[in-house]
Amino acid sequence: MEYAKSIVEGRKLANKEQIQGCERFLRDLENPAYDFRPKDAEFVIGIIEKTFVHAQGEMLDGTPLRGKPFLLEPFHKYQVYNLLGFFHKDTEIRRFKEAFIYIPRKNIKTSFAAALAWALGLLNRRSGSKVYIVAAALKQALESFNFINYNLVQMGEKENFRVIDNNQEHSIRGDLGDGSLFIQALAANPDKQDSLNCNIGIADEMHAYKTPKQYNIIKEAMKAYTNKLMIGITTAGDNMSSFCYQRLQYCKKILDGTVIDEQYFVFIAKADEDEKGNVDYTNPIEHEKANPAYGVSIRPQDMLNDALQAQNDPQQRKDFLAKSLNIYTSAVKAYFNIDEFKTSDRKYNWTIEDLAKLPITWYGGADLSKMHDLTATALYGHYKG
Repeated sequence: MEYAKSIVEGRKLANKEQIQGCERFLRDLENPAYDFRPKDAEFVIGIIEKTFVHAQGEMLDGTPLRGKPFLLEPFHKYQVYNLLGFFHKDTEIRRFKEAFIYIPRKNIKTSFAAALAWALGLLNRRSGSKVYIVAAALKQALESFNFINYNLVQMGEKENFRVIDNNQEHSIRGDLGDGSLFIQALAANPDKQDSLNCNIGIADEMHAYKTPKQYNIIKEAMKAYTNKLMIGITTAGDNMSSFCYQRLQYCKKILDGTVIDEQYFVFIAKADEDEKGNVDYTNPIEHEKANPAYGVSIRPQDMLNDALQAQNDPQQRKDFLAKSLNIYTSAVKAYFNIDEFKTSDRKYNWTIEDLAKLPITWYGGADLSKMHDLTATALYGHYKG
């Protein structure tokens, strides 16, 4: 509640979509169509924080994190309470069946997905939990699988589960007495996955999915369950015709209220853009808006240094916008809009003689090309002081 209220009231920096999401949450708490029962969410949070530890990393002061308790950040808990807290009135049917979590890199994303997969599997064990962790490349899915496997060893529980980790299969299976749990890491290959059956699916790094079928094959595998949950977790990419980008636009419409989809939870963390799609990417305020773990796993000074590199080196800018500020970029924008430049120049009618009389030191520049003699020219000057 404090996290949501602090964002809505402006006490915590957040982008437009995070504000809309928190407003939606507070409205839903008052919606008579839903019961809010936090018991399942608190079970999942407790399982993660009391049994999971970090496998790698450092705190901001350089203290090693390996082996330290994996404590969730407020934005993680906010997501869990949303996903598991809302039920249709007077039923045991959860409201949310699908989630889109859109967050920049290094915001404790993959490890959270792994811990969430494990805890959700335990929560739904009486239904015979089957959890698939899927990514476009198996290596990415194994990041989450290996984190769970590492924690099984740390808990001293590995002998109670059947772990297969070879070139053919990567899975964890266990009989828990009052239920069962099965977790498997997969590459998203719809041509080989028509017979899947699960109640929890986690689609990691959706921006790398080539076709919607890579996502939908897992979603379709859940039809035998009522309290199913398909979670897509991703960072921005660079293909604006991709499934992930189209899903991002759809989820923005949910937050705007132009599309009604009550079973879809949306969390979008990104820098704010102006009406022309420009981002003030060197501004620390935008860095904090885009990164919920700013000051925790995201180092402010490193972020600022990367922003200045992106400003001075255009080839770095595209990746910085996509991976650090979560802005989809199909191409790097020019320093200025040439049409605006031409428009502003129309109010002057300078001649070369007029310019030469001004107390200005002038420099000429040319951009030479392999294909043509001359690509562009520029005249630049500054007043003598």
